[in-house]
Amino acid sequence: MAQVTPSDDELFDVISKEALIDRATLTRDANLEDLGIASLDVISVLFEVEERFGIVVEADELGDCKTLGQLMDKLKARAEATASA
Repeated sequence: MAQVTPSDDELFDVISKEALIDRATLTRDANLEDLGIASLDVISVLFEVEERFGIVVEADELGDCKTLGQLMDKLKARAEATASA
């Protein structure tokens, strides 16, 4: 599968679906803990991101992410690194 760099909106859609959170509440500044996004939710998001966009990221690479923006930036950085490799 070809790897694609997802947009913020595409990532918000995946996060909303996998973490069962209202899409309208998601912003880049939103705190993962405040949204109730637990490690299992992050793993579900990672599986869906891999399936939809071909981006492979290990959950332990995201341990320092506190906001959705940080999480999304790491996913995008991995996509871009993979595309340029």
